Amino acid sequence: MQCSHQRLSLRARPGTESTSRVYHKAQVVTCSTHNNSRPSKTPGAVHLQQRRRDVSTRASSGFLLDMSEMIETGATVKIVTEKECSLGVSLYPDFAYNAEGGGGLGKVTAMDIDGKVAVTFDPMNVNVPTISSATSDLMGMPLPPMFKAEINVKSLTGFLERRSGKVDLQLDAEIVPGVPAVLDATPIKLFMNLTTETTWGATRSARGKRIDSEGRCQLVGVARVPPNTDPVVGALLMLPTDALAVLQVRFEFMPTKL
Repeated sequence: MQCSHQRLSLRARPGTESTSRVYHKAQVVTCSTHNNSRPSKTPGAVHLQQRRRDVSTRASSGFLLDMSEMIETGATVKIVTEKECSLGVSLYPDFAYNAEGGGGLGKVTAMDIDGKVAVTFDPMNVNVPTISSATSDLMGMPLPPMFKAEINVKSLTGFLERRSGKVDLQLDAEIVPGVPAVLDATPIKLFMNLTTETTWGATRSARGKRIDSEGRCQLVGVARVPPNTDPVVGALLMLPTDALAVLQVRFEFMPTKL
């Protein structure tokens, strides 16, 4: 505590307290008066200060969806896949994957008081770009021009956390690899948890990124690919094995309802 000292012109008189003792009392009175002049914080001021601290914390993470009035049960949610994604399988090097133009529409199915938002996407409206020489390359070299792998989404559900920006989605899909007129393989079942957190499998791992102020995030997932009845595909991919997905996506919420 700081005290405001005042210069005093005091003279000791016979039979009275000494100048030093009077000066000491003056110091005590001055300090007490200075301390009592501070206004006490009202409950409303304390609440406002805490609210500002909470907002500042959220702003530092760059996540602003907590303040969006468009996030409500039944609202439309859109997921958009972007460039600079990557995929990996087995022991092969990861290959670059341009998923720009993919995505789909869904809806908010539930919300809770903790800010967790449940979302469900319509698989009929979810489009995943085909893995081909037009969208993918391995170490700068395009994939073989005849090779293609279609990704058919069966379901995509999960949740977002409004305050933290965490995302967890469960993907159920089929991958249909093939080479026209040469190879028509049996579809490969794929169950993958896409998350903004850390994921790992037996041979693969990755770390995602939570949603930023523009609704963008990095979803990562590792899934165990089971054996396939096609011996060519099984030998080529060394099944069973791990499959890795690193996806750059953007979420949009719209006030219109489905």
